[in-house]
Amino acid sequence: MSGVSTVSEGAVATLRFDRGGKANALNAELIAGLESAALALAQRADIAVVVLTGTPSIFAAGVDLRDEALWKPGAGDVERAQAMNAGGRMTDAWRRVPQPVIAALEGPVIGGGAILALTADFRVMGASSYLRFPEIRLGMTLGWGGLPLLVERVGSTRAKRILFCDEKIGADEALSLGLCDRVVTDGSTETEARSWAAGVAEAPSLALRMTKAAIDAETRQNWAAASEGDQFYLARRVLEDASHS
Repeated sequence: MSGVSTVSEGAVATLRFDRGGKANALNAELIAGLESAALALAQRADIAVVVLTGTPSIFAAGVDLRDEALWKPGAGDVERAQAMNAGGRMTDAWRRVPQPVIAALEGPVIGGGAILALTADFRVMGASSYLRFPEIRLGMTLGWGGLPLLVERVGSTRAKRILFCDEKIGADEALSLGLCDRVVTDGSTETEARSWAAGVAEAPSLALRMTKAAIDAETRQNWAAASEGDQFYLARRVLEDASHS
């Protein structure tokens, strides 16, 4: 019942997550399902390339802030920290998928959904799709490993501008910034991503994996410390304390 499903066609696997409404926002169940799916795909020797997509009309409008399973109110600090770090574990699992990953993005791609999209190696966006990272305006840092991913894609100055100004980044601007790789008509991103994936999958699978691993090892030597995941927890606690004062 996680809302996550995987369909394989030859050497290409398409992973879809769809919670059936609520703007496909990431709740605890969906996050757990996405983490499990990434770990399972990583073990699939028969899969050369992975396509990651949401619903036909929306990728993910952020995190479901109303899902108390993500905050565990009333629980102890350790249990709450574990729950709040679930998103970071999920995006880390996707970042570590050994196969090339192509994300097909339709509609809004916001917050945690945008971070998930950045874990992919490539992104195909619909013409009306957009990215947004509102975390700072919500009183928290860009967690889940998203900060180094964003800086890696656009550089430090642009990353600051995007985050400080809560910019809405349309498909064409995302293409120019390097946040996506192809822009297609709305409703056709999955088809384009799967076609692209099929072409990539024609290369020897081991060579694809080895090259991805080598490039990632070279560019990601200075990732945020392990404690970065706790920033989300601490930010939430600060907001809760402020609301009670």
